[in-house]
Amino acid sequence: MSLAFMRPVRREDFDAILELAKQSGGGMTNLPSDPEALRPRIEFAADSFTSNPSGPDGEVYTMVLEENGKVMGLSAVFSAVGLENGFVNYRINKTVHASKQLKKRIERRLLVPTHDFTGASEVGSLFLSPEARGGGFGKFLAKARYLFIAQHRDLVADPVCAELRGWRAPDGKQPFWESLGKLFFDMEFEDADLANSAMGNQIISDLMPRHPIYVALLPEDAKDCLGKPHDSAAPAYSMLLKEGFAFNRYIDVFDGGPLVDARIDDIKTIKESRLHPVEIGDPEDAPLQLMAAGRLTSFRVTRAPGKIDGEAMVISKEAAATLGVKSGDEIRAVKW
Repeated sequence: MSLAFMRPVRREDFDAILELAKQSGGGMTNLPSDPEALRPRIEFAADSFTSNPSGPDGEVYTMVLEENGKVMGLSAVFSAVGLENGFVNYRINKTVHASKQLKKRIERRLLVPTHDFTGASEVGSLFLSPEARGGGFGKFLAKARYLFIAQHRDLVADPVCAELRGWRAPDGKQPFWESLGKLFFDMEFEDADLANSAMGNQIISDLMPRHPIYVALLPEDAKDCLGKPHDSAAPAYSMLLKEGFAFNRYIDVFDGGPLVDARIDDIKTIKESRLHPVEIGDPEDAPLQLMAAGRLTSFRVTRAPGKIDGEAMVISKEAAATLGVKSGDEIRAVKW
C-alpha cells in the first residue's frame, strides 16, 4: 500500500471530484454538485498551477488527496478573493438606542454588509469522502493547505480567511436564508447557492440589501444560527480555531455561517514548520511528520515518519519517492 499524498488537481480528476461534490450534501459554494458549475472551477484550478503566477491574482490552488490511485478528498487555497466583484460578508455590529425620557438604554445587533476581506486569501473546499474518514485525513487536508501557503508566501495574500457552512436543520431547512436572503433572491437556497457558484459574487451585490439589518427583526430560529457552523463543519471549525484563526463576528450572507481569519504568521502549522535537507534512510521509531516538497505543479504533501539528524531529516525511500525528492533536496515538515 502506497502512502497517501496531496497533489495539485488535474482536469482528469473531474469525475472523481464530481462524485465527492454529490456526497457533500450541498451548501459548499466552491464544490457544486452540478457538472456545468463544477467543471470550469476544476479547469481554472488546474490552470492556476501552470499559469506562472507572480503574485496573488485570484488563482485557486485546489489539491486532492490521493490514496492507491483514488481521489479521496480535496481542499484549496484561494490566493486572493473578490478581486472582480468584491467579497461580501455581514459583520455583526452593536448599536445602542437611548431615551432619557423613558430612561431606557437598549443595545441591538446589526448585520452590516462589508468588503473587509476583499483581496484576502481564503482556505476552503475541504471535503473528505465518507469512506476515508476516521484516519486523520481531515486534519491532513487542512494542514496541507498551510504548508502550501508556507511554500508559496509570494503567491498568497495576507490575511487568510475561511468560511464555514452555516447550520441547517435535519430536514434541510436553512433558517437564516429563509428569513432574509430568500426575500431578496426569490429562490430556494440550493438554487441561489448554485447561481453563486456559477456566476460569482456579483449577484450578491446586485440583489442583497445594501443597508444594515437589525437582528431583532429576524425570527428566533434565524437568530440562533448566526455564526453557527453546520453540524458536519463543526470539526473543521474546531481545527481552524486550534490553528490560530478567530471568529470576529463575520458571517456568510447566505446561510449565516461563521467566517474566521488569521494572519499568515499566526497560523500554528506555518509557525511550527521547518525546512530540512533530506537524508534517505530508515527513520525507525521516528514520530510522524507532515512533509511537503516542490512548488506549484510539483508540490506534494505526505505523512510519514521523519527523524531529525542535526539540520537534516531522515525519511524513508517510500516517502522520498512520494514527495519526488532525493538526498540533499529540501522539504518542509511539521510534527504530526
